[in-house]
Amino acid sequence: MAFTPPPEASDFTFTLADALDIPVRVRSDGDLAKWDRRQAPKAAQPWPVTDALPADGEYLATTTWRQLVTAATSAGRDLAPWLRKTPAFAVNELIARVAPLQAYLTLKDFKAPAGAAERRLFVNAVYRHGTERSAHAAFGYHLGMTMAQWLTVGMAGLPLVDPTKKLPDLYGNHAVEALPWLIEAKARKSLGVGDMRDGQWQLDQATAEIAVAHRQVLCGTVLPEPGRWEDDHLVMMVHTTLVGPSSVGGVHSLPDPPSDGGEPSLDEAPNYLLSVARDQLLVFRALAFGAVQDLRVVPLAETGPGPGEPSRRKSAMRPLELDAGTRDLRRRVLAEGVPYERFRQEQHSTVKEFVVGRIPGIGLHLGLSRGLYAACAHLHQMQTEIPAEEPLFPAAPFLVRCGADEEREEMSRKARRTFYEREDERLVTVRREMANAYRTQEVPAGLLRGAPLVVEGPEARGGVLEARTAETYMAVEPTDPIMPGHR
Repeated sequence: MAFTPPPEASDFTFTLADALDIPVRVRSDGDLAKWDRRQAPKAAQPWPVTDALPADGEYLATTTWRQLVTAATSAGRDLAPWLRKTPAFAVNELIARVAPLQAYLTLKDFKAPAGAAERRLFVNAVYRHGTERSAHAAFGYHLGMTMAQWLTVGMAGLPLVDPTKKLPDLYGNHAVEALPWLIEAKARKSLGVGDMRDGQWQLDQATAEIAVAHRQVLCGTVLPEPGRWEDDHLVMMVHTTLVGPSSVGGVHSLPDPPSDGGEPSLDEAPNYLLSVARDQLLVFRALAFGAVQDLRVVPLAETGPGPGEPSRRKSAMRPLELDAGTRDLRRRVLAEGVPYERFRQEQHSTVKEFVVGRIPGIGLHLGLSRGLYAACAHLHQMQTEIPAEEPLFPAAPFLVRCGADEEREEMSRKARRTFYEREDERLVTVRREMANAYRTQEVPAGLLRGAPLVVEGPEARGGVLEARTAETYMAVEPTDPIMPGHR
């Protein structure tokens, strides 16, 4: 998600109406000391465009609100064992993940070096004066998970995190580094060395479960302390170290390094397709079964690295303002009157269609490529066929008797483990079905819900800000609460 201007762009950040800066300190020396609040705002070194964590230093990472919202949609508990029977609630879960950021954050102008966005994230008056301590704690937890997702997946090249691993923290396989990453997130007001030590202890406990070398990444998001709300913006402290294998660990797999330094193609790697489909299953269920609005099929150009972008990750998020191929597609169809079907036939290998819908209440448009949508449909169908007897769905009175949150949380972890153990028995068949569905893009009857194909520019929906990866689409509306006054 890191952006640098293309060589021909003279005013890059001005064209990205939701651009913002986040100071990030990276350390690998084991020193968990708090970043001095007087020093953090002075971070000026641009975050390097690389598919890895950079060397130790104090960086100013320029990103977009779109990218943070995308991270928020992936930051949360794995609900697949339960949503497979109630898929319409996927919309509710997406609202729950995004709405807190819209409710409690605001963008404010902040002086920065040339090339930066000159805007930073602050907490707003609703957070400061309209919420109680418990709401502050809940928001801190969710924001910490969101920022860890943004930094590791968006900025440091981790393709995605795997919800099926039997580990208490975020876990993912870094394709370029060819190492598993174990990630712990912390966030709170005036986050300090004590909080970071707690996070490091949690990482060390999880490390004991891994029988291969791996990377620990501790992500701390610092919210301002009371009395500094108008002056201090959000900053991140990242601590990382390489750790050797545990002699008693039970996780033995290492990711296979890609042959070209990028991510494997979904049509050639059934296991990777399964991982991506799991990661996007919440969005699929919202689009296929939820109360979404404006369901439609949106054609975009095939994507690749943009000018000046060395990243070859297909999962890298890019704003559509920089997508020359999609601009050309829309220009030819909308301005020149070329029928879309004729354009598609002429440019068949360079056009990809996305199933897109608007999530109500938060003004967020999400979409999946037709091939990924078809693959998710087969994964969803397989999961619905897994028996749902005890202990996956314990009776409500038993939950009440459990009482303590820790016990209830352990029950949820056991339920997830049981679910994925049952799923394992069906994966051989479903991998083949998913791979075939991805290639043919054939969606089971009824799951497109009559969505029309629409070729339109962002102005057709009030000037939405669009972004995409090779397989996903998203857009935020100009009425997003964080946007007014900064367009």
